[in-house]
Amino acid sequence: MSPESSALITSNENIDWLLSRPNMSSWLKEALTTAQDRDPIDVLNDLEILNHILRTRSNACIQALEKGTNEGNSSISEGAARPM
Repeated sequence: MSPESSALITSNENIDWLLSRPNMSSWLKEALTTAQDRDPIDVLNDLEILNHILRTRSNACIQALEKGTNEGNSSISEGAARPM
């Protein structure tokens, strides 16, 4: 078995594991499910776009939350996760 085949098998097992978890978001499960049938180059391109746009937006939301909390006025969920 080639290393690529082993990596693909492991990736598919990881996807299956995530899909079986009830606490995973439906948005993530849908993305994982539909990505399996797409061209891998297209998936990587979309991942780059999502990463850039959603990371920027999420960081801006967190900054707004922190500013709002410091001012005593928060319009964003208190349960927001911190960026990694």
